[in-house]
Amino acid sequence: MSDRARPVAHVVPGGPLLVAGAVPLTRLERIDGAWRLSPPLETGATYALCRCGGSTRLPLCDREAPYRCFEEGAPSGVVPKPFTWELPDAASPAIALKPDGPIRLAGGVPVRGASGALIDRGLRVSLCRCGASGCQPVCDGSHKVVGYREPR
Repeated sequence: MSDRARPVAHVVPGGPLLVAGAVPLTRLERIDGAWRLSPPLETGATYALCRCGGSTRLPLCDREAPYRCFEEGAPSGVVPKPFTWELPDAASPAIALKPDGPIRLAGGVPVRGASGALIDRGLRVSLCRCGASGCQPVCDGSHKVVGYREPR
């Protein structure tokens, strides 16, 4: 696999999560009390996921570079322990959107922060997509406090 085809996600300060390497994007759905993955959403080999909750094309970002969707200060909160979840399978690169919650990356998709440094959270990472986390870009559960709801 060439370097260009390797999956990678890059956090844009105050902007989207840029994803490259044809990483499948799905939604988590609760069906009969169990989490299931939806069929993959249509994306290109690269795409931008909204992290502020304000896009008209959710879950994708509708702005263009340099983005500037929200004011993102330095992390001020305590970074939570990595969240665990059953889906998606951590064996292959994938991104799943939890309803009214975070962007969940699995399968070892490397996530680069605003500085370019690797955000090492293991095989599974939960990233904020409501814009309210105190430890951006990592999700700290603030979406529950601010009442983040994605359009249905």
